[in-house]
Amino acid sequence: MNEKELFLKIAENFSVFSCCCEEDVKFLKALHSKKNELRKNLRVLFENHPKIIKSNLKLEMFFLLIDFCFKNNFEEIEICALLTIFKELFSLSFRRNTKMDFFNKFKHLVLKHAMDRPPHQIGIFNKATVEKITDFFIENIYKKYELLTYLLTKKKFLELENKELLEIRMPHVLDLDLAQECLPRSCKILKQYTENRKPKTELEQKIEAVLEFERDRLDLYLENKFEIQDDEFNKKVEEMIKKKK
Repeated sequence: MNEKELFLKIAENFSVFSCCCEEDVKFLKALHSKKNELRKNLRVLFENHPKIIKSNLKLEMFFLLIDFCFKNNFEEIEICALLTIFKELFSLSFRRNTKMDFFNKFKHLVLKHAMDRPPHQIGIFNKATVEKITDFFIENIYKKYELLTYLLTKKKFLELENKELLEIRMPHVLDLDLAQECLPRSCKILKQYTENRKPKTELEQKIEAVLEFERDRLDLYLENKFEIQDDEFNKKVEEMIKKKK
């Protein structure tokens, strides 16, 4: 196994070709001038990776990435590695992660493919390439993070839910077997209630009739008495007024 074959074997272990291989990149590069064809084949290429492209927006992001790579003359293996990096980035939730979370993840993945320290890192990108990739990330993702979060977050515009207008809850009732009999004589309120509902005797009825008669006589007497007092008071007031005149 020569040096190139060994390097490609290591690249496979780093999932560099999880999105596409070098032959796929060469095919896409041939379509670079035909934007619509490039988009169409890019979607076809990722059909086996439904988690990568969940919307047309992510397809456009990959299209921008491929276009960026071709314009900067990146090597095929560099493009494969870059697609792998962005695949992992787009698998993160924009809503649950902050801008710094995305940036730290991006930095970790770029260093993983830029440093030559196996078995943890593989040297695919050089310093100039890393600078260009970082600029692309900042301009197209970091600076537009809030917009991407809004566009890639599912929203509920209207939610209908059936509910009862009035919620009535009956009070908790204990088992009747646990209840105790409450006699009227043992409870003051019940005692008064039962006594008031007892039928009155003939003597009680006569006493009430007499009391009612005497009450009416007293009311009539007081009414006449107050009337006489009012007349006397009014006369005295009139006499005082005449004297002042």
